[in-house]
Amino acid sequence: MSGKPAARQGDMTQVGGPIVQGSAGVLIGAPTGVACSVCPTGEASPKYGNPVNPLLGAKVLPGETDIALPGPLPFVLSRAYSSYRTKTPAPVGLCGPGWKLPSDLWLQLRGDGLILNDNGGRSVHFEPLAPGEIQYSRSESFWLARGGAASQHNSHPLSVMWGMLPEAVRLCPHIYLATNSPQGPWWVLGWAERVPGADEALPAPLPPYRVLTGVVDGYGRRLTYHRDGAYGGAVTAVTDSTGRRYRLVLTTQAQRAAQAASASSSSLSPAPSSFPSFSSPPSPRSPSSWSETLPVTACGEDSGIRLSAVWLVEDPACPDALPPQPLVRYGYTARGELEAVYDRSGAEVRRFEYDAGQPGRMTAHRYAGRPASRYRYDDAGRVTEQVNPEGLGYAFAYEKNKITVTDSLGRREVLHTEGEGGLKRVVMKEQADGSVIRSGYDGSGRLEWRTDAAGRKTTY
Repeated sequence: MSGKPAARQGDMTQVGGPIVQGSAGVLIGAPTGVACSVCPTGEASPKYGNPVNPLLGAKVLPGETDIALPGPLPFVLSRAYSSYRTKTPAPVGLCGPGWKLPSDLWLQLRGDGLILNDNGGRSVHFEPLAPGEIQYSRSESFWLARGGAASQHNSHPLSVMWGMLPEAVRLCPHIYLATNSPQGPWWVLGWAERVPGADEALPAPLPPYRVLTGVVDGYGRRLTYHRDGAYGGAVTAVTDSTGRRYRLVLTTQAQRAAQAASASSSSLSPAPSSFPSFSSPPSPRSPSSWSETLPVTACGEDSGIRLSAVWLVEDPACPDALPPQPLVRYGYTARGELEAVYDRSGAEVRRFEYDAGQPGRMTAHRYAGRPASRYRYDDAGRVTEQVNPEGLGYAFAYEKNKITVTDSLGRREVLHTEGEGGLKRVVMKEQADGSVIRSGYDGSGRLEWRTDAAGRKTTY
């Protein structure tokens, strides 16, 4: 690790962060029980509401699982959201601005270093790697490696895991790998094969980035992301370790605009949602609100390609009993924002609303049959208020090294912080009952000691 602090979205989960409930695989595509970086968990990063990360002022949603069929190394499709914007964003993912999928792992290859963007929004900086070299990030607790070596020295904690990789992966200096445990799995970072144009040199040059192409666990089992087709290297299919194959149906902005125009003239157009509107963009059912291109935003480069449905197309265990409907479907606004999620029966299970002036900034969300939670932001993009009609509401006030959180019952907590960016930590928390909790951290942002309300000190 170069020693540079990481700039990330939900940055505090390294200290006391439990596994995100409700998701079998939360970080970079594997069901390994890794804490999600968008989730404000533990005393170092307290959470409020449904939820809000007050240190970043970000509205976040942990991994919401849409697909998780059983298997030794299954394909788990989960979505994570954060309203925070890193200074070095990866391109917008298949679920639109703010959202990340397990496959949204992106490694930027720059002349002065490497930047790993994970599916939780972190931008982790590394120095350039030589073929076969491995670097460890102390603050993030994971390794980044480069192929080009048949084996690693026996003293290296990853030597056994390195041997589990296919030989073609181990020996290729153009492939990068990441893992957070000596027991695995490896996340394999490669590139989508591209047919060169008639006027291009052969073979086609490699791109200045790497994307997630597969996962290999400690037993050599593989999960493969297929990125073929005419969608700019986006994931079009996934094959899990049991041999199941999933087809990801992708659409472009132009295709969705044409579908909206067609639906508006059809008597089968779905009825307008009863979801309350506040600062919402124009309805996607109005063809005049759609354009064939998307505007440039601070969310990163946006191709306009979105995931519309996932089908199970092969299952060795049940080859003649494949489901006749997609396992999950997604709907989008005219600006390419994720608007609704539908389960395999076609029922709407989630709905979202966004700020009319800030694409991708979530202003409301609800589950089926539940009231909507609403959010307001200040000019800096920080959440200032959460309103829940059937639960506690929260107000957030931001000062230099101080954040005040007040709930709808008048109870107040004050968070005193030190550090900036990815190393920002809560060093003192004044609770509503008047008690105080203090904490200390090392140079990598890891918890060293904590003093509870009774004055008892615990060191780590």
